[in-house]
Amino acid sequence: MGPVDWDTKLLAPLQGVFGEPVEYRPRNGPAFDISGIFDRAYTVDVEPIDDNGPTVNTTRPVLGVQDSAFFLHQPPQQGDLLYIPRVKTLFKVADVQPDSHGGSRLELNKVREVS
Repeated sequence: MGPVDWDTKLLAPLQGVFGEPVEYRPRNGPAFDISGIFDRAYTVDVEPIDDNGPTVNTTRPVLGVQDSAFFLHQPPQQGDLLYIPRVKTLFKVADVQPDSHGGSRLELNKVREVS
């Protein structure tokens, strides 16, 4: 048995069920449409400054994407923008976290709501 095609076997069906339309706006190039799994309150642990300090939990919006959605475009980069119509909000990509299985988690900062 060969290697697992995570993109086809897992990520594509997940996007089909949970994904929603997203307009991706790279810093260097025209906007294009993708599908993404949006979570407005992804929990992130922040390590303490010193050894005795408490760990702090915070939340930030994230978008799960298939790397193959960027096949004809440059991969997602810090500073790119994206618009999610369901929440009528424009976000900036703060960080890109590839998962090594054909997907990436885009950590986002809210720019503004769009009416």
